[in-house]
Amino acid sequence: MEKIGMPAYARQVLDQLAQAGYKAFAVGGCVRDSLLGQEPADWDVTTSALPAETIAAFAKTCKVIETGLRHGTVTVLMDGHPVEITTYRVDGAYSDGRHPDTVSFTRNLREDLARRDFTINAMAYSPSSGIADPFGGRQDLAAGLVRCVGEPDRRFREDALRILRALRFSAVLGFAIEPKTAKSLRENRDLLWKIARERIFAELCRLVCGQNAREVLWEYPEVVRAAAGIPLAPSEALAKLPADPRLRLAAVLEELSPKEADAVLSGFRSDRETRRLVRMLLTHRTADLRPERPLLRRWLARIGPADLQKLITFRRAYGEALLNVRRMLDEILADGDCFCLAGLAVDGSDLAARGYSGREIGKSLDMLLDWVIDGKLPNEKEALLKSL
Repeated sequence: MEKIGMPAYARQVLDQLAQAGYKAFAVGGCVRDSLLGQEPADWDVTTSALPAETIAAFAKTCKVIETGLRHGTVTVLMDGHPVEITTYRVDGAYSDGRHPDTVSFTRNLREDLARRDFTINAMAYSPSSGIADPFGGRQDLAAGLVRCVGEPDRRFREDALRILRALRFSAVLGFAIEPKTAKSLRENRDLLWKIARERIFAELCRLVCGQNAREVLWEYPEVVRAAAGIPLAPSEALAKLPADPRLRLAAVLEELSPKEADAVLSGFRSDRETRRLVRMLLTHRTADLRPERPLLRRWLARIGPADLQKLITFRRAYGEALLNVRRMLDEILADGDCFCLAGLAVDGSDLAARGYSGREIGKSLDMLLDWVIDGKLPNEKEALLKSL
């Protein structure tokens, strides 16, 4: 019997349900990731216990949160870790193309696994009985395949977001999409209009951060366009960038102007910081960057250290030889070079003491800062005041 390592808190959830007389299994992504040798981000549990029975099994020992009783889900806090516990269920019709209109509870694990999206997510595990895998998830993991459970058309028509989830798993895991599943997701791609833009954006962010993102964008451009509303550039830079969604979004939007990219991200209701950073990267995509101290201090004054470091990382992914620029930037920051008014050796009170007032103070400080940035004056109080 194949064993999977489980953290103590997750195993305790299974044990407590078993002690109450119910069957319980870790299910879905945590089983998949464990079999891939990866550490799961969280542990979900499926059980034969009805929601009220689950609540009763933990009421005296854990905090219980009624997360989604309509769909059979409660969350328990076991040793400070949230664990979602869902009753075995069978889904009804999906009239909105996203959520089941009704669910009915069952005592049969196989029926619960049969409603899930892909075989690699339709496995369950308990330490006492091992892995339950009625749809060949382990075989598909070994073969590197994303395959729907049952009939792909039905799975995608139930929930069109699964179309993007298939592409995301392909990109992140480096898996191929099984031919029948690939054919179906292409044919059903127009169903993506039913999905909220925020949900599509979340999947796209995870997709573009995958190790095979470029290959997926190349292979399924029509599906990605149906999701995003525009083509996304399968840039060679993707694989060279860190898995930071903001950097990678800038790469796949590189053929757009900063204004056009911002409009696309606004349509997805993206957060302001993502929009700002993507605009910055595209705006300065070809701007002058050289390993010259005054020039880099100017860049620091304009966009700050964090953005400048991201800009260098972004442009290096396109093959620019900016290693010396990065080294010079590191020296500037390590040496504490002045590039903003907060770092200037004089301030408004120093100038006021010399008779300056009002706007004259601000203009004089800006002038001194320019001289320091350009290396015309040292950032020393005496030298700065003497220059006035």
